[in-house]
Amino acid sequence: MDRLRQLPKEKRKAVMHAAMEVFAQSDYKRASTEEIARKAGISKGLLFYYFKNKQTLYLYLARYLQSFIEQNMKMEQLAGITDFFDLLDYGMEEKLAILRKLPWALEFSVRMYYTAEREIGPALQKYQVRVLEELWERYFTGVDLEKFRPGVQPRQVLDMLVYLTDGYIHRRRMEQKPLELEELVREYMVWRGILRSYAYKEEYQ
Repeated sequence: MDRLRQLPKEKRKAVMHAAMEVFAQSDYKRASTEEIARKAGISKGLLFYYFKNKQTLYLYLARYLQSFIEQNMKMEQLAGITDFFDLLDYGMEEKLAILRKLPWALEFSVRMYYTAEREIGPALQKYQVRVLEELWERYFTGVDLEKFRPGVQPRQVLDMLVYLTDGYIHRRRMEQKPLELEELVREYMVWRGILRSYAYKEEYQ
């Protein structure tokens, strides 16, 4: 958004965080752009000067959150890890530390990644697939393949972990229960142990 760059950095941040809070507390259709503008300290007209509509704002916010996480992670350390599961652990720990510091980020992420809204759903799905492919190419193609059992591919294991996470979050949403980071970490450690036993040769267990 070229127009958004006209704002000072702190004001841009205020707009993004206000939008994240409102979208995290409500579904896409019911989220109020008036409330976003009020929380950001600008008029609704000015909000739509920067973003032509709610859809544009939402998709920009999705990219903003991903960029915020990447900018605050220690990427050079991440790029130097060759053990598949160490890489997963480090990336998860870094990302969760960032999410804990950013109010509403977790709830917004869950709503965003599992939205069924026709207006934004297709674009978000394409974006999510692209981000996963980019992360895979950037960080996972250099893992040590010698540790894997014959026939087991690292990408296959990563996909399994994604499926387990999707299933866990879907269940929590169906039960109308909040997603707790600490509980998610405990579940991840169980999945990690199972997948490591499946994927790695015995000497690397």
